[in-house]
Amino acid sequence: MPRYTIQPERIIKDQHHRLRRKFILATSILLSVVIVSTIGFVLTGRYEGHLKNQIIEGLWDTLNLVSTVGNLEELTIGQKIWGMIVITIGLGAVLYGFSIMQGLIHGKDMYRQWEQRKMKQALETFKNHIVICGYGHVGRRTAEELIKSKLDIVVIESNPEIAQEASDDGFLVIEADVTCSDKPLQHAKINKALGLISTMPEDSSNVFVCMVARELNNNLRIISRGEHENSRQWLERAGANDVVVPGESAANLLASLLTSPHLHEFFTQIACRGEHTMIEVNLGAHPEVEGKTLDELAIHKHRSGVVMSVRSLNGEHQFNPPSDKILSIEDALLLLVPSDYDRNAPLI
Repeated sequence: MPRYTIQPERIIKDQHHRLRRKFILATSILLSVVIVSTIGFVLTGRYEGHLKNQIIEGLWDTLNLVSTVGNLEELTIGQKIWGMIVITIGLGAVLYGFSIMQGLIHGKDMYRQWEQRKMKQALETFKNHIVICGYGHVGRRTAEELIKSKLDIVVIESNPEIAQEASDDGFLVIEADVTCSDKPLQHAKINKALGLISTMPEDSSNVFVCMVARELNNNLRIISRGEHENSRQWLERAGANDVVVPGESAANLLASLLTSPHLHEFFTQIACRGEHTMIEVNLGAHPEVEGKTLDELAIHKHRSGVVMSVRSLNGEHQFNPPSDKILSIEDALLLLVPSDYDRNAPLI
């Protein structure tokens, strides 16, 4: 998949001017050869009749000569000399002009312009997608996990080689430095996005991304990586809903491997085997469950799912809720379901 590269306006204008100059040069060469050759044939007295007819005849003879298709007969010595000049100089000029035109049509500059326009049109259609800033080790693994949920993903990466890797992995990539301005996020249609994940190794970069993203979309869910524990407060102030500190997560994992090895094994098998997954279902999108109980849902009966927790509006979780638990559209369900579970399927 091609990459969408955000370039300074000056560079874009220079590219357009360069293409325009090449096109004008090629067109000028072709027109000059045709006009000069036609005038030469008219002045040699080859034709008779009205000037308009002489010009048409001259154009015909010129095109015959430069295309090496026709054979001119009954020429005087002067006309033959002029014909040889047209063939020698004109044919070379025409070939040069056509080579420029061919380069414009099939050259990398024109191809890149076409690809950039195609990518921009694709971005315009994105909605409820996920924007990942940084495609390092953490960003790559995050994208691989998100793709299992069939979510559209846009990757923003400044390193050309890493951006190409993301493109080769099948993601739509914007090659730009997201810490320079808000343009990369705007091109990624952050105002229509469902969420943003910032995985860059520098806390300052993540703070900038969170701050700009929150300003562009107040309803956006922002998850950020934090390199140090004391950076959590700055990322949350910048607009992050959740902050993940790799060192802290690693410490918790190491402790759990010792104290609860089978629990870690359980989650590892869920993640690696791919047969089941844990998802969150907001009941606001399922008004039909208002006032219903868990036992009335189709999750247990038809979809082999397990309700792990019911989250209320105030953020409290009721783990292993009873079957007679009455639901509200303000609740959210945390489910363990088969990986092919349809999130949009009706719950009743």
